Amino acid sequence: MKYFLANIGQAKAIEVKIFSGIIEMEQIKNFLKECLKNEQISFLSLTSEKINELTEKFTIYLQELKRWNRAYNLTSIKDEREIIIKHFFDSLLYLYYIPDKNLSIADVGSGAGFPGVPMAIVKEKLKISLIEPSWKKCAFLKNIKKKLHLDNISVYQSKAEDMEEKFNIVVCRAVWSIKDFIGNCEHLLKENGFFVISKALKLQDELKQLPCKFKSEIKEFALPISNEMAKRFIIKIERCEY
Repeated sequence: MKYFLANIGQAKAIEVKIFSGIIEMEQIKNFLKECLKNEQISFLSLTSEKINELTEKFTIYLQELKRWNRAYNLTSIKDEREIIIKHFFDSLLYLYYIPDKNLSIADVGSGAGFPGVPMAIVKEKLKISLIEPSWKKCAFLKNIKKKLHLDNISVYQSKAEDMEEKFNIVVCRAVWSIKDFIGNCEHLLKENGFFVISKALKLQDELKQLPCKFKSEIKEFALPISNEMAKRFIIKIERCEY
C-alpha cells in the first residue's frame, strides 16, 4: 500500500510539473507577442497573423538555445524574458536600416545567431551568412537552420578576416570597436555596401575614430526594460561619395 501511495504521489508531482511548464510556456509566448507588437519595431509592420507565426518560431529558437546552452555556453543570459529582449528583440532593431529586398548579408561573429537568425526569421527575402569561428556554435546554428527550416541562411565556420565572399551588408554585435570592425571587415563589402552595427556605450568616442572615408547614421532605440543599459544605438556606416 505504501508503495502504491508513493507512486500516486510521484505521478501527481509529475503532473503538476508538466502543468506548470505548460502555463510558463504560454506566458513566455504571450511575452514574445507583446515584444513583437512593441512600437520600437513598428517599422516592421507585422500583422497579427505574422506575429503568431513568428511567436512559434522564436519559441522553438528559445527552447533550443536553452537546451544547447547547458553544454555549450552559448549565452550568459539564463532568464527567458531577458533572452527575448536582449537577444531576439535587440537583433530585430538592425532591420531598421535594411530594405526588404533580396540582399546578401554577412553576420560577423554570429555566436548563437545574433543578430542574423532573428533577422532571417522575420525577413525571408534576406540571404544571410552566419560567420562564426567556433565549431560548437556553428553546430548550434546548423541545428537552428534545420529546426526552423531557414533556407535563407548559410553557416560558415570561419573568421571574418579569412572570408573572401562579398556582401551587400555586413552586420555585427559589439565584437570589436567600430574602427577595428571596419579594418577587419571592409573587404567583405560590395562596392555600394554598408555596415550595420549595434552599440550601447562609448559610441561617440568610437565614432571619433571612424576613418574619414566613411560616414555614419544613428538611430536610438530603447529596449523594453527600465534601466540605463536599455538604450541601443543602431549605426549605419557607409563609404562617402566623392
